[in-house]
Amino acid sequence: MALRIPDEVRKKFPALKEYAKKIGISVEKIKDEDLFLCAFVHKSYASDFKEEYSHNERLEFVWDSILGSIIAKKLFITFPEMTEAHMTLYKIALVREETLSIVAKKIGLNKEIFISKWEEKNDGRNKASITSDALESLIGYIALDIWYPEAEEFVLNYIYSEIDELSISVKSYKTRAQEYIQKMYKKIPIYVDSEEKTDNKHNVLVFRSEIRVNNECIAVWYGTNKKKAQEDAAKNYCESLTSAWKSDWKE
Repeated sequence: MALRIPDEVRKKFPALKEYAKKIGISVEKIKDEDLFLCAFVHKSYASDFKEEYSHNERLEFVWDSILGSIIAKKLFITFPEMTEAHMTLYKIALVREETLSIVAKKIGLNKEIFISKWEEKNDGRNKASITSDALESLIGYIALDIWYPEAEEFVLNYIYSEIDELSISVKSYKTRAQEYIQKMYKKIPIYVDSEEKTDNKHNVLVFRSEIRVNNECIAVWYGTNKKKAQEDAAKNYCESLTSAWKSDWKE
């Protein structure tokens, strides 16, 4: 399917190409200009138009498939004595939304993306969900249109390099929630996802995620994609447990 890029975005091609060059992308290897531009278009911006324009959400899917493998390979080679459990914790911490958002801001990507007028008014350029999505999409573009090894180099230079800032104790809320639930219920939690809100073009704006054990909902939350909704549902569950423990302790 051909990509549909707004004219205002097309006009920014020279400037975006210059930006890409500054952060080490081989712009002379760009083959698909529309795909390159698409990486910078958030779905909120595309939804501002009556016409149906392309945005970077599909590129996030490509990122999802490659980033974990790049990080896992580097950890395996660099730390031959590290256990699988510890490597998993490091990988989770490196690919989580907060880390990707930090990287996106460090390289100035948040200043280059196209977001809706509403998001502009609501500090969208500093939202972790938007900035991390933009970084994921850019990496997906590099892997698809330029070269996978260059995407790998980009990830190692900008994301893996954050490893020194991480603590080995960092775990995703989903990991913590699963540990708690397995101890309490002796079962693995099930995440039930649904579409909570869509726009007039049927793009999903908000997902709902429930954590279920024994067919009972024990936590629920919302997010701009399924992964974020699940992580925040797990966060809600963990925080509810913490509150309950604090209350019991006071009594």
